[in-house]
Amino acid sequence: MGFFRSLVTGIKPPVELKIINFDRDWEDSWASLKQYFESSGKTFDTQVSFDGDFLQSIWDAIDSREAKPQVAFSTEQQAINNVGESFRENEIAAFCNNQPGEDLPWLAGFLLPELANPFDKTAVAVYVIKPIEVGGTETPFAVLHAGYMDRESAHKVHTQILNLIGKDLFIPLLVRMSGGTPDKPNYGVFPYAMTDSIKFP
Repeated sequence: MGFFRSLVTGIKPPVELKIINFDRDWEDSWASLKQYFESSGKTFDTQVSFDGDFLQSIWDAIDSREAKPQVAFSTEQQAINNVGESFRENEIAAFCNNQPGEDLPWLAGFLLPELANPFDKTAVAVYVIKPIEVGGTETPFAVLHAGYMDRESAHKVHTQILNLIGKDLFIPLLVRMSGGTPDKPNYGVFPYAMTDSIKFP
């Protein structure tokens, strides 16, 4: 209701930020959030918090070109149609430190279904990660929610991705950035699924 009210009146309803911890209770957290959204009718945005070991496994699989725990890696490279970058330009620019995308090396990422997405029940989010150079024994990662698989493609593979996650396996991405220059100011995010576990349309 709040979303349609904003279209009619031009007044944006307040947006609640909901944090979901990506852990063993992940699906239950999404289910609770979905129930909350449906009962309250409120507009909300989500942010997922990821464990460092999980991000490290994704990065290591892409960096070494080898399967790792939780990562269904293969050398088969499948292009993913990422959409929605235009709504995330500020976040992408910050992730790139306002550098031209082409100046960044290839990055890693992964796919994650959004089980409580209020607009598309089969939405699959595209995440990009990069290590941050700081002191300490652990390697912290910057995480960017860079957009979504296009709706039609996501609908076809959503269940397969969830089935893999049920086996504690995730689809790694090799990601290239573009844009962020005077000639091409808008950033683009170009992910490739590095797996043979799923055939992407």
